[in-house]
Amino acid sequence: MNMNDKIFQSNISILKSKAPEIAEKITLAKGTHVSLVSCKNGSYSISVSSDNGRNLFIHSKIDPLKEAERFVADIDPANRDLIIILGFGLGYHIREILKKHDGISKILIIEKDPLIIQKAFEVYSFDDILKIKELQILCDPSEDSILSFLKGKASANILFVMHRGSHQIYPDYYNNILSLLKSYISTKDVNIATLAKFEKLWCSNIARNLPFFINSPGAKIFYNNFDGVPAIIAAAGPSLSDSLKFIKENSKKAIIIAVDTSYRILINHGITPHFCISVDPQVINARYFEGTDNTETVLVADPMVHPSVFRFFKGKTTLTSIAFEMMKWIENSSGDKGEMCHGGSVSTNAYDFAKRLGAYPIILAGQDLAFTKGLAHAKGSYLDEQIHNKTNRISNAEMFNRRQLTFLPKIFLPGINGKAIHTNQKMIIFIKWFESRKDPEIINASRDGVLLNGIKHIHDSDIELNTPAFDIKSKIDEILDSSNLIKKELTDEFMQKISTMLFEVEELIPSLKRAINLSMELSQMIEKGTDKQDPGKVKYIIKRLDEIDRFIESKKDSKDMISFSIQRVIHTITEGYHIDGEEANSAKKSEFLYRGLLEGALFNKKILLKMQKALKSL
Repeated sequence: MNMNDKIFQSNISILKSKAPEIAEKITLAKGTHVSLVSCKNGSYSISVSSDNGRNLFIHSKIDPLKEAERFVADIDPANRDLIIILGFGLGYHIREILKKHDGISKILIIEKDPLIIQKAFEVYSFDDILKIKELQILCDPSEDSILSFLKGKASANILFVMHRGSHQIYPDYYNNILSLLKSYISTKDVNIATLAKFEKLWCSNIARNLPFFINSPGAKIFYNNFDGVPAIIAAAGPSLSDSLKFIKENSKKAIIIAVDTSYRILINHGITPHFCISVDPQVINARYFEGTDNTETVLVADPMVHPSVFRFFKGKTTLTSIAFEMMKWIENSSGDKGEMCHGGSVSTNAYDFAKRLGAYPIILAGQDLAFTKGLAHAKGSYLDEQIHNKTNRISNAEMFNRRQLTFLPKIFLPGINGKAIHTNQKMIIFIKWFESRKDPEIINASRDGVLLNGIKHIHDSDIELNTPAFDIKSKIDEILDSSNLIKKELTDEFMQKISTMLFEVEELIPSLKRAINLSMELSQMIEKGTDKQDPGKVKYIIKRLDEIDRFIESKKDSKDMISFSIQRVIHTITEGYHIDGEEANSAKKSEFLYRGLLEGALFNKKILLKMQKALKSL
């Protein structure tokens, strides 16, 4: 390449002003595997030498322009929040897409091979494309850089365009990128759906659990007290049944950590886990402990679990810190209980807990993350018992499992035992979470399930553990006995704090109602076009809204709690989801936000009253 080539230098200088690192990567790209090929119509294609010696063409050798027109003919890029194009090539398809582009959508182009873009920059001017403010190019990006770009971007309406010629050259790469993108978007959708479904339940549970939170030790009393002691995490995947012998044989040599779904299975097979992790707020998770006997297992519970957990579990209890930001203020008085990271599945919490203990290695059992042998979970769990209890001629266990298996589209991934195994998009979120740990201390000893990339897979028969220098159970008891369990002196402090917050919330409610009416009035003026005719009224409304905003800001004790209680509303706005089925103007978004704040204020009033009632029971 002639580095003085005017076309190349013009392209690269514009890109450098937007993305200097990408420009440098393209400039420095070297190799002989990519070459330009002249086409019959005077344009160019690109030939790429594959590993087996074949030359593959990214574009037609006859008329790549016509090919691009046909390719884009059925693609509609209008009214999209984001367009993601996989494969740059020589840009023919990109130009065709931009011809139909509405000028509003953000555009991300991902190319695996910087040498391909280098060749494109040598022969064609992309000045007009590169100057588009909403367009960005990533070249062989890391996972983090892709997710960094997507963070905060509207993603309710995305168009994925897989360029066929580019995919033909690097199929595995582009398939993986597409999977990563869809997984991230799915996670964002799950976050919004989860907030919508659970935010009120989380708050209600924390309010009702406040007495337990005050009077129970924090999980952090155990942190860093088991350095170098192996831990076995018993998840409730279908293959757990095959790992029970291994777990039982090593129950004196390793810290046995159950999750709520696997607890009953271990107990029924004569295994008393040292710890059991419970984090789910739903009442069904409390049922996992119903009917179980007194136990020496220590429960490690998230404060958001259903209050029935503490009624059904017959053992000592510790709690973790509050992960839900809305209720973090509680810990300002009670003190830190000890963080525990969430990855969407209780087994991810169990892993994080083991890590914080100082355990090494951390051995996974029953961590299938797949529908092994057509099952959704291990036999003998509470769910398994309930399925069989409800079995009849019309609904049987096989039908239940079939519903579980078909609820989301099937995805097949490489399995531990060498065969493709059925999983789904929900479980892929957890798979990615474990893989992203990049932790050499994890051993996956699960007998079946998905092959986790970057994690050692060792059959449990090949794992030999040494007996630790101390008795694990005695160590746990010693730590518990030395902890300060009773903190009733905090009750008065909490009661005073709650009374102050209640007073502030009640003051805010009428102001928020006024803000909604003002926002509605302004929105209607904008929609009708009368805002330009009466700027004085617009100025008055904005001034009043500013006054209300300052009033909200002054309520230092309650404003954060209310703000965090409307995270779903904030997500809905920032992620570009439509409000009432249409794109909203700024005033409409303000109205939506104030409605969320009012809903949050009314809800928090209920929560604070529940806290008062719970504390009075002490």
